Amino acid sequence: MEDWFVSDSGDAPVGPADSLWTYEDGSLWDLGPADFDADGDGTPESRASELDGDQVLLSDTDGDGRVDRVTTLHTDGTVDVADVTAERLPWSPTSLGRLE
Repeated sequence: MEDWFVSDSGDAPVGPADSLWTYEDGSLWDLGPADFDADGDGTPESRASELDGDQVLLSDTDGDGRVDRVTTLHTDGTVDVADVTAERLPWSPTSLGRLE
């Protein structure tokens, strides 16, 4: 996976084809282009990564480029999904489960 970096310009990317992004702790994080079609509609809207050994899928569900869903597949087989629904609202769990 490519490294994540903070945008120097302070501006959001032009669109989701350019880059997925998130705004957190006063910084705009440019995560790179979406390269995975997680919802099966034929358009990549997600980017996979690894965090502390867990697989993480960062997704833009509404097509604006901003990551608004994080799905974490933990090494113990559990799955967490967290969504943010409006600007500046905290992430909240929307689904929990276990892969068998």
